[in-house]
Amino acid sequence: MNRQLLLLLLLLVLGSCQSFADNTDILRLKDVKVGMRGIGKTVVQGRRIETFEVEVLGILSNNKVNENLLINGKSILVKVSGDVIRRAGGIAAGMSGSPVYIDGKLVGGISSGWIMTDHTVGLVTPIEEMLEIWSYPELACLPDSPRHWQLAEPVTLGDRTFSAVWEIACDQPAGVIQPAADELVMRQAAAEVYVDGLQERAAEVLKSRMKRGNIKIAQKDLPAKTSDVPDEKMEPASYEPGSSIGIQLARGDINITTLGTLTHRSDHRVLALAHPFMKKGGVSFLMTGAYIHHSFSSVEMPFKIGVPTEMLGIITQDREKGVSGEIGRFPEMVPVQIDVLDKNLQVTRSINYQIVRDPSVFNMVLESTLVQALEGVIDRAGAGTALMGISLDCANTSGEQYSFRRENMFYSRSDIVQSLIAEVSSLIEMVTESDIEEVMPTRLLLKVEVEKRRRTLSIEKVEIKNAQVAGGGVLDVEITLRPFREEKFIRKVKIPIPQDIGKENLILSVFGLNMRVDDADGGAEPRDSRVSRDSRSEDSQPADFDSVIRSWASSPKNSDLLFQLTVEGDEMKKIKLNGKDLEIQPTNLVVTGRVDTTLTLSEE
Repeated sequence: MNRQLLLLLLLLVLGSCQSFADNTDILRLKDVKVGMRGIGKTVVQGRRIETFEVEVLGILSNNKVNENLLINGKSILVKVSGDVIRRAGGIAAGMSGSPVYIDGKLVGGISSGWIMTDHTVGLVTPIEEMLEIWSYPELACLPDSPRHWQLAEPVTLGDRTFSAVWEIACDQPAGVIQPAADELVMRQAAAEVYVDGLQERAAEVLKSRMKRGNIKIAQKDLPAKTSDVPDEKMEPASYEPGSSIGIQLARGDINITTLGTLTHRSDHRVLALAHPFMKKGGVSFLMTGAYIHHSFSSVEMPFKIGVPTEMLGIITQDREKGVSGEIGRFPEMVPVQIDVLDKNLQVTRSINYQIVRDPSVFNMVLESTLVQALEGVIDRAGAGTALMGISLDCANTSGEQYSFRRENMFYSRSDIVQSLIAEVSSLIEMVTESDIEEVMPTRLLLKVEVEKRRRTLSIEKVEIKNAQVAGGGVLDVEITLRPFREEKFIRKVKIPIPQDIGKENLILSVFGLNMRVDDADGGAEPRDSRVSRDSRSEDSQPADFDSVIRSWASSPKNSDLLFQLTVEGDEMKKIKLNGKDLEIQPTNLVVTGRVDTTLTLSEE
């Protein structure tokens, strides 16, 4: 039964492509022959579409069957030529998706170029396989791995004859495979991800998070905003196969963009790239126009440099054979504002931008931009104290809104920026990975004050002043505290003991969330962080997302002095203090250390 259902789905997918193709001027792969000549279309300067010559060298096949019972596909080996190719230096990164026509019929889009050798030889993804993207939004993506193509007939290039082709992603080194003497290696002609507004460390953070797909971070000292290019705004109706487009993850004071070429358009629907961007499947990325500054030759692979221009639409699919989207419909974007004050330099900076509201990329983009916002102001790395306020608005798929605010204080002796990133990342992951319901941020505001001075408060001693205390009584506690390099002082606290406690040996623990100054610098979760987390989840599990987020917002802070009573010999048996597992006393410094004191309750 399952096999019959899968076969039926396969026929429906192929049938939909067949029906569409019957009404579209395309040249089917079965009709493509070695020696055929045609043209390709691309942009190598500005916005003007230019043509180049294309000759078919061979037909390649990959006979693997993927987990969706669809043939993994075929590809076309081509040689390109002409003035456009000469000026571009060959098949350049950013040309991916450039449409190829034979006898006026669309054959497919340029996907890859021959690295380190002849940049005029490349691969074309057949349009028939790209059209499938419109038909199977729920199909899983294939693993990222080099693809091996077998030529139907051997091809001679120069003095060498080849019978097979390896195709690798643009961020994979050529050494990832060891080709035989009769195999050539092609690299997908994906443009680098251009990052405007991020400096070196922030860009490296983004690069480390973008582990999957065709990603290379390239910082170019070129204009990167629409206002920086000639006034040549194009109307959406003017975009056609061969036009340059951008795919953006962030837009504003910080821009994260890759460039490509539009392969095919049917009314508002488009296909582009002819290979994956990040291979995320169903996505919600921003599609823009693009202006190409220049195309550069390179020994490894030529490349284009350009910038995003006007917003054009949405990218909805990021698949093995390319990307698809719609012109005129736009993705939801999350406004982000980060205000940073360096109290030592008395410098303030505000960064405003938007991130695509896509859970697969939101957090990694936010992390890198937070690094930039902080280090761009404090102009250093290393130790420091910070006060950070978070204002977050969210919404679920039904449109129900959630809002909360939280302020917390941090100290790190090695990397204060990383401590702040960890706090924001844990929050965003809690929201986007909620197992209660699907929720995404709709607006984020961060206000951060940073200073180099160490503002910590160490717990030195705890004394219980009562000679005797019974259940229902009150503990008189004196805590000796010392601010960093300042005079110590004593804080007096009264802790009520529950009425129903008999004669027991108890442990009074007084602590901060950071047992040591360097807890925030380590990878492991501090024990006291686990205590605070457990204290808000033991009594009852939150029934809805609003309860979860409010519990987090009201949880203990790094500047809180915490008190906990447990039964000696059984740390898990906590004594309620005012109905809660913890008694919380706020301070204005980051509390460090822990002192445990044993006491015995009297019978009366």
